[in-house]
Amino acid sequence: MAAGRRTSLTLFTIKGIQVRMHWSFPLLLGWVILSSLAEGMELPHMMRQLLYLLIVFCCVVLHEFGHALTALRFGIRTHSILLLPIGGLARLERMPEKPAQELLVTLAGPAVNLAIVLLVGVPSLLLGYHVLGVDPMEDALGPLSLIGFVILVNAGLFLFNLIPAFPMDGGRVLRSLLAFRTDRVRATRIAATVGRVFAVGFVIAAFIWQQPSLGLIGLFVFFGATAELNMVKTQQALSGVRVRDVMRTRFWTMPHDATVQMAAGELLAGAEHVIVVTRHGDLDRVVQRAEIIAAVQGGQQALPLESIPGMVVQAIAPDVDVKEAHHVLSMGASKLIPVVDQGRLVGVLDADNMNEYLELHERTGGGRASR
Repeated sequence: MAAGRRTSLTLFTIKGIQVRMHWSFPLLLGWVILSSLAEGMELPHMMRQLLYLLIVFCCVVLHEFGHALTALRFGIRTHSILLLPIGGLARLERMPEKPAQELLVTLAGPAVNLAIVLLVGVPSLLLGYHVLGVDPMEDALGPLSLIGFVILVNAGLFLFNLIPAFPMDGGRVLRSLLAFRTDRVRATRIAATVGRVFAVGFVIAAFIWQQPSLGLIGLFVFFGATAELNMVKTQQALSGVRVRDVMRTRFWTMPHDATVQMAAGELLAGAEHVIVVTRHGDLDRVVQRAEIIAAVQGGQQALPLESIPGMVVQAIAPDVDVKEAHHVLSMGASKLIPVVDQGRLVGVLDADNMNEYLELHERTGGGRASR
């Protein structure tokens, strides 16, 4: 089981895209309830707070589906949409590298929020409803108060996400526009620098106005910009490299009918932390060390390895561009990818392989490292 699945819960699935709630999300609900009780709020006002929180995250989900469905038009799948206390994250298998495609995918999210503002706000104005002037404390659950809140939330999401700083959409918009005139790495470096400037601004503003949330946003933006630049530089270094150049040909494999006790013995003997389980010589699944330990602790030593759910990982061919494998590993769906050539398991690939290759590649002055 992937780490992402252990730390989040699937709420629903649309067009194959899972909407998942991170384990920390209920903490936000608890904080809203406790803060409402501490302020002596009556039940209607507390319900308003929870309803408003639900509205915010419904708008966030729609925003992320804007990205996901637009990416799908370019053949890019989205593994899931993860709801966090700080917002949502569409986990695309990769971002398009063509500037025009990245621009469309990126703008699709804010475009959804702008569309909601127009679809809700314009009819309200035409009908003479001044929804933005309603006092929510006097009309806690009234329709005008809710409509006004929907407009404000989506306007806020639209404007905030267009700040030109990674990992917000505005950072990607800036990168894609720059990429029309320069290469992707240089465009990312410029956009990341702009993002760091905004990050410092958020931190300074946090001290001036005593708003810790702005400081957290600043840190989020700073590290997000750095991570994006590092990822793009890694992808450039791996460009043109084939899986066979990076894969490991020495790895731990066991048949499906081997017992959990046998696997545990291999662990104690110093074997790797990931087992490639085979069935009659063919790839069956991948089982991780933590799952073996859990099975032993559950008294399942005599059961075969096939009784452990593990993870059915999509294998990759040795002649595929290693950037494709990098996208899969960066999503965290699996720590290891089996490499299969004409039905035969010939190797495995993990993040360590790529890091070692990059180090050797750098030390040899860009020459192809031999393994």
